[in-house]
Amino acid sequence: MARWCSKERAWASAMQLNAPTPAANHQKLLNCHITGSLQQSRSLHESTNAERDPGSTKDNARKPEDLDRAYEVLRTTLPKLFVEPLDYSIYSPGLIFQNNITGKHTVGLYHYVKQIAILRTVGHLKYAYVKFEVLKITKHQDDYTVRIRWRVRGISGLKVMFQFWKYKIWQLKEVLKDQEAWYDGYSVCYLGDEGLIVKHVVDKVMPDESREAVENTSASALPPGSLAATSSQKINCQ
Repeated sequence: MARWCSKERAWASAMQLNAPTPAANHQKLLNCHITGSLQQSRSLHESTNAERDPGSTKDNARKPEDLDRAYEVLRTTLPKLFVEPLDYSIYSPGLIFQNNITGKHTVGLYHYVKQIAILRTVGHLKYAYVKFEVLKITKHQDDYTVRIRWRVRGISGLKVMFQFWKYKIWQLKEVLKDQEAWYDGYSVCYLGDEGLIVKHVVDKVMPDESREAVENTSASALPPGSLAATSSQKINCQ
């Protein structure tokens, strides 16, 4: 009997040592997302490069079609940021990510994918329901940039826990309108000579909208009191 008990204790200790911790599961999930996104980006880049003539310098020059493609991909994929992986085929492998909100600057597509994965994970951990909204998106052929005014909105998990009877799945759109948990931001994506986005700058401000641009007709204006609508935070983008 004593021998059997000692075997059971040894087996239980081994199982406890081998059992993954929540932190390990979180890191494993994050690594899987990063690896999958990078593999998708690598395959898309390889297929795109295979279609181009490596001996032609004209193919390496950015074209209006590249700006149109980047604009369309961002317009359709950004609203699904917390639901689906982004299309990283429009980004350069040496992408510079300048986040002026957090003060974090990175170089390389891997680090950019990692930042997006962290944003998505934190968003789902902090909110019971989180959504990325594109308030306005424009493309500018004079400097080959795509500019986005965006907002992250979510329903707090604590509010859902203590006031769950007020939240109905089919009324999430109306519930979101009454929430104060939202963050405004402004992004500028710069296209390089290869027609890919080489730099992404993020700010928590709204620039001067005095320049002409091709705009997203479905965009809506910022509400009064928005963090991005404060006059003291306006900057000149020219």
